[in-house]
Formats: sequence, structure tokens, C-alpha cells
Amino acid sequence: MKIGVALSGGVDSAVALYLLLREGHHVKAFHMKTEPDDFFVRKEVKKKVCCSPSDTADAVKIAKTLGVEIEIVDVRQVFKEKVIEPFKRDLLAGLTPNPCVHCNRYVKFGHFMDYVLAQGFDAFATGHYARVEFSEKYDRIVIKKGVEPNKDQSYFLARIEPWRVGKLIFPNGYHSKEEIRSLAEKAGIHVARKRESQDVCFIPDGDVEGFLREEGVILEEGKLVNEEGEVVGTHEGYPLYTVGQRKGMRFEKFGKKYYVKSKIPEENIIVVAELEGVHFSGLIAVDPVWHVDLPDEFRCVCRVRKKSEEAPALVRKNGEIVEVFFDRKVFAVTPGQIAVFYDGDVVLGGAIIKEGIP
Repeated sequence: MKIGVALSGGVDSAVALYLLLREGHHVKAFHMKTEPDDFFVRKEVKKKVCCSPSDTADAVKIAKTLGVEIEIVDVRQVFKEKVIEPFKRDLLAGLTPNPCVHCNRYVKFGHFMDYVLAQGFDAFATGHYARVEFSEKYDRIVIKKGVEPNKDQSYFLARIEPWRVGKLIFPNGYHSKEEIRSLAEKAGIHVARKRESQDVCFIPDGDVEGFLREEGVILEEGKLVNEEGEVVGTHEGYPLYTVGQRKGMRFEKFGKKYYVKSKIPEENIIVVAELEGVHFSGLIAVDPVWHVDLPDEFRCVCRVRKKSEEAPALVRKNGEIVEVFFDRKVFAVTPGQIAVFYDGDVVLGGAIIKEGIP
């Protein structure tokens, strides 16, 4: 089979490439550039992020080590249009966006994948910890969780266009992270112990306020208001905060532990509540992507953030609106984040959270 592999320069994609070569496939590597190299020179990189100049150099070296051709693909314009600009817009709208999910949908498994397949490849592979398998229950090829729960990345893949799933290969989904590192060492891949990417790639210094300032947005101090409407403190600008957050706020009185419950962006106000007040009985989500055929009402488990616990729930579909009712209250349901629905290991779909239901 002819397979195009997204080679990021990290150990995961390197081993995915190696495993496919070992299986005898005809493989070519593709490396995408989301920012110009001088962007990372100007920024202080506090945490490991993807798509940096060092990643490009590592990708080229990996391809040479494994004896495959590599092509560097410029995706800067589509990345700006589909990831960076929506990220800024969502922050200003009071949301907490998930840029990795949007990058996967529109860039990596969108524009980039289209470019690769257009060159005559049968499939597109990455180093994600997930699986693509046929489901007898749903009578179609689906995305499933990776076998190692702590590394499973299916959450970030839930909004990929369903027709693409049959063209995807995730070799790493059947291995643990340590197995992948061990395979890399045995194959002589120099990034076997390279750190993982941990932050938003276009904010490598982690400074969201600085990012907004460069985009022409100046944040202003605002009020913290409790659920009774009483002013209890101040904040440094609503885009810097997310539902469930405790740090970074200045309170006039101490004694109660307050968390961000919601934001009123047009008034630069953050509503805070005690812990019980930031647990939600359900949510309303929009723009769903369904990977299997489902009735208008069904039960499943739902995850509202990558690291949140899955919660059993009743789901009601109504066109572009999805209503979710949890069996037990869930902490920090956050507008802008992604609700992902599972049946066991199977990804049923994902939608963008609009609001939490108290």
C-alpha cells in the first residue's frame, strides 16, 4: 500500500513511519510548517511545542535514517485562517477554544491530508494514539481509543470529517508510549527520548495576553461577581480565564473558595461560584460531527475535556443542536471546548460546547 506519513519530528510519528516500513508498505514522509522559522526565534519557547525549526530538522534526519523521501509542506495560510484567527475570535467571545481539535479537522486531517492523497497515496498515517477499525455493531470503520488509556488521543480526532476515517492509519494505537520509545531506540531513531509537545504551538511562550497584544487586543481589568451579583474582586481580562479556574484572580475578601463559573465578555465580567456551582447537570453543544448512525436519543459516555472523567449521559440530537444530560454532575463544563461521545472504545462523534446546564 502507498502511505503518506505525517512526520512531525517527534518520536511518535517516527515510529509510526518505521512500523509501516517494517510491514512492507511504500512510504513517503510529509512534514507541515504552520509558522515561519523566525517566529520561533523571536519567541521564548518555555514548553516543547510542535512545528518548530528543530522539529523540521529532526524530521529530515528521521527520514534520512529510515531511508524515505520527505517533503516539507507549507500550511501557514490555512493554519492562520482555520486555527489562529478562530482562536483569537473565540477568546474574545468568552470561549475557551481547543485549537488542536480544530487543527486536526481543518489542517492536519483536512488541507494537509488532501495534499498527500492527491499525490496518489492510498492512505494517510500519523503517530496518534488511537485505532481505526471496523465495528460490527455500527457496520463501518470507526475511530477507537488507543490501547494505553493515559495516552489515548481519540478525543482530539472526534471532529475529523467521517469520510476520512477509512483513509487513516494509526500504527501507534496498539502500543504504549514506552513501547514506542523502545522501538525507536532499537531502530536507531535519534528522537527516541525527545520531550512531548505540551502547549499551543503558536503561543510557545505560553503568554496568551502577549499573543492578544500582538493581535491588537489590549486587555483591561474587570470585576469578579458572585452568583448573587456582589462584586468580590477583580481579574486581569476575561479572555485569560476558563471555567473552573481558581488562580489569577484578586479577591477583596477571603474565606470562600471561588471558581470561574461563566464570563460576560461584553461587560468584561467574570461570574464566580463556590465548588458546587461549577458542577453542571448537562450541556448544550452545537455543530456536531457524527461518525456513526445514531437515533435522536441515545445513551453513551461523554468527555467534556481531554483530561476530564467520562460521564454516563443521555444525549438528544436536534439537528445542529445536541442536548446532553449527565447521570451525575460534571465539573467545569466549558463553552468552546469539545464534548466527545463514546460507546466503549468507539468514538461516536463530537460537538462544540455552547453552554453548561446547571
